[in-house]
Amino acid sequence: MVDKASLDDLVEGLAGAVVEAQRRIETHQIDNFLSFFDEDRRPKKIDVLVPSLHPDARGKDVRYRVPILPLIASSLLRIKEVEISFDTDLVGVNTPSDESGKSGGEPQLDAENPSPKHLKSVSLDLRGGGVFRKKPASAHVVLKIEGRDISEGMARLIDRLIQVQGDIETVGDQ
Repeated sequence: MVDKASLDDLVEGLAGAVVEAQRRIETHQIDNFLSFFDEDRRPKKIDVLVPSLHPDARGKDVRYRVPILPLIASSLLRIKEVEISFDTDLVGVNTPSDESGKSGGEPQLDAENPSPKHLKSVSLDLRGGGVFRKKPASAHVVLKIEGRDISEGMARLIDRLIQVQGDIETVGDQ
């Protein structure tokens, strides 16, 4: 395990982990969505028996074919909030040197990139626990996920599937 790292690297690593977690959530949701379709990308359906609404078919059931997707409550998930707290020791401030080998001074700017080229950074001791290292470094992560409404495209697909469902045969008296 690395004992020292810059705060910049730590923040970049944590941000990358959150982005990867959201990508995995989205991949899982796509896989779940595709499970409602067969290999030919046709919607999977179930047949149910419901009482006929036709006046001439009183007492008879109708076999009704229903796509499964509209029957399932759909919502999309996304990471709403991430809270990360950890124990660490500050080791020092790193002062990068510029191209001429000088250390310190003001950050260098140029015309193509108006942001500073060299910034000071903070080094952290990832072992944590103070001078005697009796307590290992610890982290506490809280990841809040929220449901959100389905997309307009998903709503249109579900509406279309509802429109094409229907009676397939009348079943005798029960």
